[in-house]
Amino acid sequence: LNVKHAVACPSGTMALVMSMIAHDIEAGDEVIVPCNTWIATAHAAMLVGAKVRLVDVLSDRTIIDYEKIEEKITPNTKAIIPVHLNGRAANMKEINNIASKYNIAVIEDACQAMLSKNEHGFLGTQSFTGCFSLGVTKLITTGQGGMVVTNDREMYDKLLLVRNNG
Repeated sequence: LNVKHAVACPSGTMALVMSMIAHDIEAGDEVIVPCNTWIATAHAAMLVGAKVRLVDVLSDRTIIDYEKIEEKITPNTKAIIPVHLNGRAANMKEINNIASKYNIAVIEDACQAMLSKNEHGFLGTQSFTGCFSLGVTKLITTGQGGMVVTNDREMYDKLLLVRNNG
């Protein structure tokens, strides 16, 4: 994936949970997710106590409609989790621009997009952290498993601590 760091974990869901904890997302915070995704995306936010804010997907494919993200942002919004569902790329350039404008973390859910690319490179590597599933039905599998990738050493160190009981 051409990233500096990868942290193995038990599942794609736990990759999302670990990433949210490493981004200091907690009870009372809000996380934006697309309305059409695998339940784990929203469930991971709920596991850390965050409120899920659903955003519609594009009419022609099940990818978050970045033009509808800003209307869901509140002062409590701490992250946007675009999902590259079945390897279809969310518009990371626009999503990262929105996140930067509001100082919000972007956590890519690339659990179903291992080795998928867009014009900017591998999906799951175009934000601060990217989450992958290595479950039994995935392109690369360990039977069950997941990983979080990042190019930031400080985030990598936080993820290692989170994985090892904090």
